[in-house]
Amino acid sequence: MARILIAEDRESMRKALRALFLTRPPCEVCGEAEDGSEAVKKAAQWHPELIVVDFRMHALDGLRAANEIFRSTPSVPIVMYTMYKNEEVESTAKLVGIRRVIAKEERSAEPDEGN
Repeated sequence: MARILIAEDRESMRKALRALFLTRPPCEVCGEAEDGSEAVKKAAQWHPELIVVDFRMHALDGLRAANEIFRSTPSVPIVMYTMYKNEEVESTAKLVGIRRVIAKEERSAEPDEGN
């Protein structure tokens, strides 16, 4: 089972992401963080296999949190889920160890049931 840490400052978005991952076995949300500082601590404590971070968070933003996490555990994939996706954010994200930037507006591409 893939253990996932969600770092997002909005509780409603954390709940939505948790619900999404629960519909995608074999995924398990091992923890949630309300800001980047908490994400760094919880990543070290829980050893997730995937980390989802928001770009803008209190205390420590997603880029700086990802950079700290990547330096200590470079093998753990980090995905940024943000409203601020653009080329500059994507290039900076890659530099700090984020593997993919996904816009919050993007929907998952799932095949239709009848096809």
